[in-house]
Amino acid sequence: MAEERRVVTILFADVAGSTAMGDALDPEDVRILLRRYYDLANDTVTEYGGILEKFIGDAVVAVFGFPQTHDDDPRRALGAALNLRDRVRGDPALGEKLPIRLGINTGEVVAARESATGDFPLSGDAVNVAARLQTAAEPWGILCGERTAASARAGFEFGVPVDVEARGKSQPIRALPLLGRAASGRVASRTALIGRDADLEQLELVARRALQEKRPFLVSIIAPAGVGKTRLLEEFLDRLPSIESQATVAIAQCLPYGQRLTYWPLRAVLYRLIGVADDAKAPAVRQAIRSWLEGSGLEALDREVELLAATVGVGETEVIDRSALLAAWRTFFEIAARVAPLVLVFEDLHWSSDSLLDLFEYVMLPHGDLPLLMIALTRPELLDRRPAWGGGRRNYVSIALEPLSDKHTAVLVQQLLEGRSPDLVERVVRHAEGNPFFVGELVRSMLERPGAEQLPDTVQATVLARLDLLPADERRTVQLGAIFGRAFRLAGVQSLAD
Repeated sequence: MAEERRVVTILFADVAGSTAMGDALDPEDVRILLRRYYDLANDTVTEYGGILEKFIGDAVVAVFGFPQTHDDDPRRALGAALNLRDRVRGDPALGEKLPIRLGINTGEVVAARESATGDFPLSGDAVNVAARLQTAAEPWGILCGERTAASARAGFEFGVPVDVEARGKSQPIRALPLLGRAASGRVASRTALIGRDADLEQLELVARRALQEKRPFLVSIIAPAGVGKTRLLEEFLDRLPSIESQATVAIAQCLPYGQRLTYWPLRAVLYRLIGVADDAKAPAVRQAIRSWLEGSGLEALDREVELLAATVGVGETEVIDRSALLAAWRTFFEIAARVAPLVLVFEDLHWSSDSLLDLFEYVMLPHGDLPLLMIALTRPELLDRRPAWGGGRRNYVSIALEPLSDKHTAVLVQQLLEGRSPDLVERVVRHAEGNPFFVGELVRSMLERPGAEQLPDTVQATVLARLDLLPADERRTVQLGAIFGRAFRLAGVQSLAD
């Protein structure tokens, strides 16, 4: 891989008071503690899709965004930092013996993969700033650079900004303490749905047939990141009561990291339908499943309860019979649809494991006439893994969302600007290319930094994440072509390649 300029997020974790610890403990005891700490750090960083770049003494340096960019690397780094801190603090062998402090910073680096060693050497000020933030943090504290906080403002709570004096810096570094994850239930402000009237009408038509005529339907909403899958779903769910007022909605959220159980997304669906809280204890959940299933006519009630409970990590035994597990979940959804019209939503299905996709495909073929609507939100990458997704079903609809037209994009920009700066409309339309997420990020960036031409980190990450999925030869062609600009000729790429 050639050297590349990348926007990455660096996580720097170090042990506070390590000198005193080394003075008080035997070197072998210190080594045992640090080995445990390194193992926890490696597991946590890997779980969140980062790379453990190096250990330096008692410090850990991790990078998110290289060699594979994700469109949420700052959020991954923040989640990893919170998880690592809590795991170290809660570990009986470490606890207060090894108080750590963390610094997180997002910025541009030059990176290259050294194939001989497998290392990922990074150079750039972003790494140094992360180290400085870590040094300034309190024990068990997490300090984040402004750029990281801006890219992950939704989903996390930050404290009052502070100025960190750093040696060699002409100006203090602006940083924000990370307090934790944002409280659930916060509703983001939404603009009017623009340019999706036909898609919404199609979704409503399918819902009427599924819920009123009791014809189970599967709808796949397929589009790249930022094109508007979630916004279309939100508008549909707002209108659902006018189609079927008694419908129950259950959502399975698939995540690319942080889910250690294969079928973890089904946990939220199960708890929603049986009516238990997210923090319910395992015995209470099993009893709630049993109570909910009683009277359904199931012959093997105990087995059904244990299969459902074990799938989401609250069972007393381990699931071995995979076919029985699939059948149990299909039966569960069939019973739920008989109780009340049911809308099942599978969000970000492209991040599902293959085992979870197998389960989804199985439960999407229910027995009998049922008021059941299943909606899958996914990116086109799912079709690379499952080309026949939805095939063979009579009641299947695929809605492929296209980018907004320039006309609709301009309407969205004007709405976001609230009539201000009409000269920005054309610039945003030209750069966004019909992607509503890009529109929002570009408008925010231009209002915060007037005159700046650089694309926001969030937009760069979304584009680069798709480029990183290309085969090596195709990606190299794009790299060479980028030297010429947005358009390039074959002869130019060949001359550079030679």
